[in-house]
Amino acid sequence: MSTRLTRKITNELHSLESLMNATTNFLEDHGVDGQTVYRVNLALEEMITNIIKYGYDDYDGHDIDVALEIFPDEVVAVIEDDGHEFNPLAQSKGVEHALETQPIGGLGIHLIKQLVGKMSYQRDGDRNILEIRAQRKHASA
Repeated sequence: MSTRLTRKITNELHSLESLMNATTNFLEDHGVDGQTVYRVNLALEEMITNIIKYGYDDYDGHDIDVALEIFPDEVVAVIEDDGHEFNPLAQSKGVEHALETQPIGGLGIHLIKQLVGKMSYQRDGDRNILEIRAQRKHASA
C-alpha cells in the first residue's frame, strides 16, 4: 500500500466531505492514531475552508491540490491553490482578550498552529503552498 494520497478538489465547500472521508480512511488504513487523524482533518478543513471562502474574487472553478504522506513519526499534508497570496503563518492573531470579548474571526488559524507540529508556507508563481506537519502520537513502522 502506498503511504501517499493525492486529491484534487474544487473550490466548493461540498468538496470537503469527500476529501475528509478519503483522508480519514487513508490514515486509518495505515495505522495512524485517532488523535493525529483528527488533527490532520481539522487542519485541512480549516485551511481549505479559508481558501474556498476568501481565496478568490470570482465565481469560477478552481482546483485545490491536497497531498498526504505518512512517515513513522509524522503525517505531512500539502495544500496548493491558485488563490490570493496568503501566508497564514504571518497571521499573529491569538487569544488576546477574554473569550467573550474576543473579536470574531481569525482564531481558526491560531488553533491549527497550536494543534500541529510545524507549518510552512511559500508562494510559487501564482500558487500558495502550505505544508502542515502533524506529529504522530503512536508511531508505527
